[in-house]
Amino acid sequence: MRSAPIFQPALNSSRTLPQRGACNDGLTFAAHYPADEYAASLASGGARLELWTDLPISQRSDASTSRATAWKAVPLLPLEASIDHSSGYAFAATVKCSDEAADGVFSFTYRILHPDGKIDWIGSPSNDGQIYLPSSEAPRYTIRQLVQPHSSTDLKLSEGETSPAEVRDTVTLACLTTTRRNTSASIAFSINATHVQSGLVVERTKSSWCTSRRLESLGEVSSDFGSNLIVLELSQSCGNEVLVILPVFDDGHPSARLVRSSCDGDIINFEIVGAGASHAKVSLALGTAGKLKEVIAACRTHAARSLRTSIHEPLGLSWSAKKTLDVDSSLSDVILPSVPFAYDEVESVDASFYSDSTAVDSADQSLSSASSMMLPSAGDDTPPTLQEADDVSTVNGDRTVQADTATQPPQARAGLGFCTWEAMQNEERRPYLSEVVAALEAAERRLGLGSIVALLIDDGWQDVVRGANDRGRLNSFDMDPEMLDLDDDLGLEEASDAADRSVLARYTAYIRKRFPAVRSIGCWMTLAGYWDGIHPDGPIAAGLSASLRRVRVEDPFRQASRDWYVQATELDMHLFWDRAFHFLRESGADFVKVDAQAEWEWIQEDACPDARTLNAAALGKAAFEAMEGAATRYFGSGGGVIHSMAFTSSLTNTLRTLSSQGMTIRCTDDFFPNIPEAHRHHLAHNVYSSLLLPHHLCDADMLSHCSSSNVDDRDYTGFHASFRAFTDARLWISDKADAPRHDSLRALVAPSTLSNEGAAVCVQASGSLMPESTFDELIGDSVGPALKMTVQHESTASATVGLWNLRASAETFDVQHVKQMLNKHDEVDRVANSLYTYYAVRSFRSGKIWLMTSEAEEQQEGASLGVKLPAGSWEVLTVSPLLTAMVEGVSVALLGATEHFMTPGAVPVVSIATAYPDKEGRRRSYLSQSRRPSHQRRRSTRSTSTSSLSPSIAAADAKQNEAALTTVAVDSLMQRSDGGARAVLLSLALVNGFFAVLQTTITGVSRAPGTGRGSMVRGRTPRVDIVDTVIGMLDKLQTLFVFGLLVLASWTSTLPSTSVKGVPKLSWLPFLDAKQTRHAEQVGLDDPTLRRVRLRPADVVATLKRCLTARTMVPLRECPISITHPPPSSPTPQSPLPDTPRTPTTPDVVFTALVDVAARLSFLVLCPTRDAIKTCKIDRTRYDTASTPWIRVEPVQLQGSVEAGKNAFRVEIDLEAWRDNQDETLVQTLSAPVSVSLGISSALV
Repeated sequence: MRSAPIFQPALNSSRTLPQRGACNDGLTFAAHYPADEYAASLASGGARLELWTDLPISQRSDASTSRATAWKAVPLLPLEASIDHSSGYAFAATVKCSDEAADGVFSFTYRILHPDGKIDWIGSPSNDGQIYLPSSEAPRYTIRQLVQPHSSTDLKLSEGETSPAEVRDTVTLACLTTTRRNTSASIAFSINATHVQSGLVVERTKSSWCTSRRLESLGEVSSDFGSNLIVLELSQSCGNEVLVILPVFDDGHPSARLVRSSCDGDIINFEIVGAGASHAKVSLALGTAGKLKEVIAACRTHAARSLRTSIHEPLGLSWSAKKTLDVDSSLSDVILPSVPFAYDEVESVDASFYSDSTAVDSADQSLSSASSMMLPSAGDDTPPTLQEADDVSTVNGDRTVQADTATQPPQARAGLGFCTWEAMQNEERRPYLSEVVAALEAAERRLGLGSIVALLIDDGWQDVVRGANDRGRLNSFDMDPEMLDLDDDLGLEEASDAADRSVLARYTAYIRKRFPAVRSIGCWMTLAGYWDGIHPDGPIAAGLSASLRRVRVEDPFRQASRDWYVQATELDMHLFWDRAFHFLRESGADFVKVDAQAEWEWIQEDACPDARTLNAAALGKAAFEAMEGAATRYFGSGGGVIHSMAFTSSLTNTLRTLSSQGMTIRCTDDFFPNIPEAHRHHLAHNVYSSLLLPHHLCDADMLSHCSSSNVDDRDYTGFHASFRAFTDARLWISDKADAPRHDSLRALVAPSTLSNEGAAVCVQASGSLMPESTFDELIGDSVGPALKMTVQHESTASATVGLWNLRASAETFDVQHVKQMLNKHDEVDRVANSLYTYYAVRSFRSGKIWLMTSEAEEQQEGASLGVKLPAGSWEVLTVSPLLTAMVEGVSVALLGATEHFMTPGAVPVVSIATAYPDKEGRRRSYLSQSRRPSHQRRRSTRSTSTSSLSPSIAAADAKQNEAALTTVAVDSLMQRSDGGARAVLLSLALVNGFFAVLQTTITGVSRAPGTGRGSMVRGRTPRVDIVDTVIGMLDKLQTLFVFGLLVLASWTSTLPSTSVKGVPKLSWLPFLDAKQTRHAEQVGLDDPTLRRVRLRPADVVATLKRCLTARTMVPLRECPISITHPPPSSPTPQSPLPDTPRTPTTPDVVFTALVDVAARLSFLVLCPTRDAIKTCKIDRTRYDTASTPWIRVEPVQLQGSVEAGKNAFRVEIDLEAWRDNQDETLVQTLSAPVSVSLGISSALV
């Protein structure tokens, strides 16, 4: 029996597409047939698969009729570019709608046309697909049109409020509040369901977690579970608009939730219910789906402003104090000895004795002055920086939360962490030292020595007292002595500084001694201390100011009831957390994971409340603030706390996160490696739940090897590992000692940099959903689209795309275009100017390479890539531009690090240029005299920027006609004897001489007075820093002066007119943002106007950027200048013209990349022969590609794509092996990214 084909879009489906997008980008219809004889006949042309539609298709499209409004057939052509040809055949067609088309609903179906004229219809008229094309001129939705407040609710539109720049012109903000006449009422509003096409919701469905799901209609919003975020895709919208609904709450009051209350036909009613409903608000944002993350971020910022309030903090130890200093104080051996005391428990103290914020520190005389101060960062991450504008200010003695949130997203950390939970072999999963050491040693054998840089000691390490009916209560802050189970007592003693150190201190010291790469160690706790609080008869309780408070916890989700013992006063909460984190810090821990935070919401109010005690809601808020304040003092604010079991409205929809950024928050339930059904849901919840927290790091939980013995050998380990590369929180693995080796896990190991010993390159970045697939049904049981995420790398104009099949047992099928993978959805002209003509697409799993074009209207067969994934499968694609030079037949693309999913930031700059081989020796001598910035002169004897900039000497074919252009560089002006060249040289000499005098004068003045010839000045003085800054400014001014001189000397007042039909006249404006100037290259060389052209705009802009980045003038000396041949003239005896030797007109092609990663980099080179790829220059050394062991060149077969017209070769350079083969002195002097240049000889092209 033949398997059913897959169609996208599917029959009996409906979608809305803005008319502008349908006209500019078009609509893609695709199908996939399983590999059999029938599909083979379709692919070979025995029969033809067609789209049958009444869409108003443009006359340029390949349709069977010329009438735009009639039903017509469009053939679906076989796709040569497909991820897996063995799985079947893919067919696709992209049709563009007419610009004059009217808005309306149009239908489509599919059919097969046989050679004899017989037609097989795939569907019937009753299940035709529907496409609605709203006119671009139609009015957009408004919030007042969409949201109808009830009588107890006011709708306030935001007027004059500043939104983030990326959505300033496209987002509308509003807020729903209770009316002033009835402030005790709750918010209620209605939305018409006909305005909604689909949606997403994040709702409270578990005790301590929220889950996410897709909505087919507005009526599917739950009437029981509270919604923390609702995103609605609006139907019949001309701008692909979305409405974001975000309820926000005051966490100091009883809990409340947003639910669907009732339905009246198409009118869906919503309201805030719960004891704290009168203190809640609802923030609204109306924007576009293409900017969904930015729209949600703007909505959260607006919500924070609406909740701005004065918060009384009796002890002055606000949790929000963490935003006053952005440090990440990872512990090191240097900091550990600086805390010269041991922790001692103290007796109870009277809280009434203290009147200010010094109560905590003065309560215990054993606390040193270091206990409550910020410790400097000693970790492996970026240096700490002070925030320029804090979000906390003091007004009349009270602290007022400012809601402005920085728009810069937090950055991911480099390096793998190891969590003990899944890695432990014992039944209780307790982190015995012997098991932890064995698991770490095994992990380093599988992943590489030094691959683990952080350790998280999970549940089971604490000194806990367990009762018959409880889950355990914390007895002391120290570790259970049973965890030190190693017989190597000598090793433990050597690792300890003193015999009386704590058990935890000896434990962490042993780990650091045994594994020097582990620079950060953290410990697990709960917000109550342990699962059921603090042991009432233990030393911790004895050291507090009041007896512990017994509270009742009623969990409605788990149907469980428990008794907790917690601190009774705010003072005791601050005392507890200050002592706890002080002890952890002294014992070698530099971060914590705080679990079970959401369980505080289920604390019941006392039957006979005391006016002096905190209510249940205030109790949870006080505990959180005390914990955050202490964590800030001891661990810093840059990731000192991992918030777990906290993803509920009390954290995500309050000022705890609305007015802050950079917190690490678990946004899904636990990772279950041995439950097959949990894998796809884990990824889906991570993707959608992370939308709620755009300014924070969303942790996806630990990752461990997933057994595939009973699930058809599905690679769930790679499934999760590849997804983790698209997240931004620190990566944690938790593999047992006997876990097998897996290449996908190795792809998450951060490679080291070339320029800084000990530093690592991040291998992950926060991914974004592709806008057109945000509201797709991803976890259904039938065939459908895959989860698609993308990360854009602006510095190299490339992207990384991830695809995962989240469907139960069905396949996924998608057709991807270059614009989709690069997330280009702006205006047509802007997108066209920012795209290259060709892109190389590399598969991480198979290593196959496809060559695609961004010009879909010209070459359909190379514009689409079919991606079909079996159930449980995944793929990661690297999309890179194919760079071309003026030498015909040579193109190069950077394919990235072959052993990693991505390495963002590892290659900041790529360029391609031409160079004359006979001038290379003179150029090296010339560059060696160029001045480098002072920070490079101090650390290295090599130029860091000049060596990375290849010559950009362009060549022109002088044989076409005598009026053709000759392209030269500034150096080439020396060979000319005409007056224009002498004038340019003289001006350059005057400018350079003037700035040289200024720099010499400033350098001379900077010498310290009174220092003799033999004196030595230790360190750097402020004067030297100022001089370096001034000299750096002079470098840039000099660059700008010379740049202006060249433009004036070589650019005329008129721009070239193009002779290419259909191409608009060139101007400077498009080139400012363009990545490539295809239209400029199409101008004929015999155009009369071109005789006046001196500089191409693309060369001008690129040269200036390179000068400013390099802080040198070397790129200006290599800037290509086009000069017309002067008409031949007969020399006279009075004015002889000497013969000047000509420069060869066949330059070599040089592709250059600035690289700062010790990994294997791969390049795609298109050229006629292998011998043309002759040399590879790394730093200042040139290597022969045929004989160098760390350079490999091999032919590669480009998978069914556009015709390249030349042979393709993959060049792989192992920079780690290169560094290992260098002299140690040379490696130590590397102070900047290294220049890697491929030289392709023109003589063999």
